[in-house]
Amino acid sequence: MVMIMNWSAWAIACALALWMGFDLVRTNRAFGEDYLLSSEEGEIVDSDTGETAARS
Repeated sequence: MVMIMNWSAWAIACALALWMGFDLVRTNRAFGEDYLLSSEEGEIVDSDTGETAARS
């Protein structure tokens, strides 16, 4: 029983690694590096401004 669980864990780990590698290649082909490194979702707020806005 332990051997089956061991092999199953390794199979799941390999499947996840392959999926992550496939997603990496697909994302790199779909988007440019300048887009992936940009912060288009919004400006980064410093901690003081964020704390003030959260308390209001």
